[in-house]
Amino acid sequence: MEKIEFSKYNGQGNDFVIIDAVSKEITLSSEQITSICDRHFGIGADGLILVKKSENSDFYMDYYNMDGSGAEMCGNGIRCMSGFIYNSGLSSSNNLTIETLAGNKKIEMEVVDGRPGNIRVDMGAPVFKPEDIPVKLYQKEIFNYKLSTNTGEFNINCVSMGNPHCIIYIEANEDLEKIPLHSWGPIIENDTVFPNKTNVEFVRVRDKNHIDMRVWERGVGETLACGTGACAAGVSSMRLSKVSGSSVTVKVPGGDLNVLWEGPSNNVFLEGKVEHTFDGVYYI
Repeated sequence: MEKIEFSKYNGQGNDFVIIDAVSKEITLSSEQITSICDRHFGIGADGLILVKKSENSDFYMDYYNMDGSGAEMCGNGIRCMSGFIYNSGLSSSNNLTIETLAGNKKIEMEVVDGRPGNIRVDMGAPVFKPEDIPVKLYQKEIFNYKLSTNTGEFNINCVSMGNPHCIIYIEANEDLEKIPLHSWGPIIENDTVFPNKTNVEFVRVRDKNHIDMRVWERGVGETLACGTGACAAGVSSMRLSKVSGSSVTVKVPGGDLNVLWEGPSNNVFLEGKVEHTFDGVYYI
């Protein structure tokens, strides 16, 4: 058996197993990743991150969903990874560039009493072209599009933040907690209009500066938070003038995330704190 040292981090309850694959090369199969992320027989996590060397950045984020599938990017994951890098001594810098499958992401980290505080990520520019999200719909952009499914019709809004997102708004007087996310989420995630599947966000606008969100993550299920989902929901809300200004606080079940966007052609910034939960060893 091989012993693997790991750290557990979470961003607003969105939790990750993070492994140093810089000091020692580590490769895991999808079955091993699924076992590690299992909440009953493994460590338990929404995703797993291997911190690796990069040819063109400070580090490379090798990210996997809890079902063992790879993903292009994870906003909360990259913030947790940044905290891990600083805490583990892999870098003493509070400014990092991390390579992902969705491009290089710049990190700004506030350090308070020698520990990471607020972590801001430059998430890049949002993508609205259907073919680049991707969505198999022949529209210039996908906003307020009526999608018919075998469970009903939904007005969808589609944005990519390096990975695909489908945002659906509910009325201000509706109870977000009563949305049947566990039945609607997988149906929309796997709809044929999404060739790479999609993340699904149900959003309620609280006021001009705050929105509430529940998320069904592709390959994971419901999570307490989603960084790229918060960005996609924030951008969509600004684009549709549901909120005002260039920043919005996104309340998720695990806490609050701040999204900043100055509008088309500008990058989106995601910020919030992360928590170092515990360290341990796992045998495979």
